Amino acid sequence: MNDTPAERAETRHPDAKLRAYKRMKLFATALLAAMAGVYAISRILEPRFPALGFARATAEAAMVGAIADWFAVTALFRHPLRLPLPHTAIIARNKDRIGENLATFVETNFLAPELIAGKLERIDFTTQFAHWLAAPERGRQIAQWTLDFLPSLLAAIDDEDVRRFIHDNVAQRVRDVDTPLIVGTIADTLLEDDRHQAVVTELLEQLTHLFEEHKPLVRQRVRESTAWIWKKLSIDERVSDNLIAVVDDTLKELAENPEHAWRRGFDEAIRQFLVELRTSPEYLAKWEALKDRFIEHPALREYLASIWRDIKASIERDAAAPHSYIRARIEEAIAGIAKGLLVDDAMRERLNAWLRETMLAAIAAQRHAIARLISETVHHWDADTVTQKIELEVGRDLQFVRINGTVIGGIVGLVLHTLDVLVF
Repeated sequence: MNDTPAERAETRHPDAKLRAYKRMKLFATALLAAMAGVYAISRILEPRFPALGFARATAEAAMVGAIADWFAVTALFRHPLRLPLPHTAIIARNKDRIGENLATFVETNFLAPELIAGKLERIDFTTQFAHWLAAPERGRQIAQWTLDFLPSLLAAIDDEDVRRFIHDNVAQRVRDVDTPLIVGTIADTLLEDDRHQAVVTELLEQLTHLFEEHKPLVRQRVRESTAWIWKKLSIDERVSDNLIAVVDDTLKELAENPEHAWRRGFDEAIRQFLVELRTSPEYLAKWEALKDRFIEHPALREYLASIWRDIKASIERDAAAPHSYIRARIEEAIAGIAKGLLVDDAMRERLNAWLRETMLAAIAAQRHAIARLISETVHHWDADTVTQKIELEVGRDLQFVRINGTVIGGIVGLVLHTLDVLVF
């Protein structure tokens, strides 16, 4: 007898399975009782109504078939009538062997690498995932899950650990910087082909303009600083004017003449400084000390701490906003990934190949462990547990054996009685 889809759906839940099993067991027992009733009535009335001999023979044979199959079915799980007869309670007595055989069966027939590889080869994981991901509501769901999770994640993070992490990483990057090398490289680039002269010229021109703007102030300061006797002789103005004129002429001459001796001397001083910057232990020690002071400065620590505070506050505000920027970017990213997977055949094939290899390797590596888990689980179950689980799974179908035995037995009894009447 084949189950209908409704019956198969009904027996998926353990409680439904138990109800279906009890219902079928009751039906098989009721059928046996009905045959016993038919037999009794027929046996009593047969002398008056000989035709009832057919009913009696049918019921008698049906009872024999029903009782024989009841014994066979019951003997699988327990001792019939609690009598410790040989070769009964088969499942309870052999549960460990059943567990080992089941484990071997699963490992050999379900977890064999070649079988798994064949199954996996027919599955296009990436395309299925891409179609699932491409659904418009999927991006919204993932974005919402992310936003719902973000506050808990941020609350779980220790702010001090984050600040320490940021500071330690910045400190390491600063310490790793070869400052003399960088400064020297920049300076070499500027000094190459006298490129720095343009910079020096521009600085001198700016200095000239600055000096021009502040000449009255310079003149006043010079007059205030001259000796009193010069003031009495009224020559302090000439001194200041002459000094200003000398400075002004010198600046202009330096700005207009790249070959000026002072500028060449300045070049030599720069080159010598660069050599010492790269090779002098004293300069190197100064650079390292400067780095350490910069790294350990409270202002830097506070600035780095404020970076994390600002990032955290921005994320929390955005996560709570109706039109979240993070939400929109996540949805765009999900849609982009899905679209990219659907149009890129090569990428899908590479991902499928990687997934198949990974899954096959994982299953192959754990197939024996899975089989051992099955056998050990069955081994740790007591006999009653094993009996109940197996009986719950197959007991309903085994009740059909009793029903069929009753029906077939009755048919055989009827046939034999008919032959007996016709022949003898």
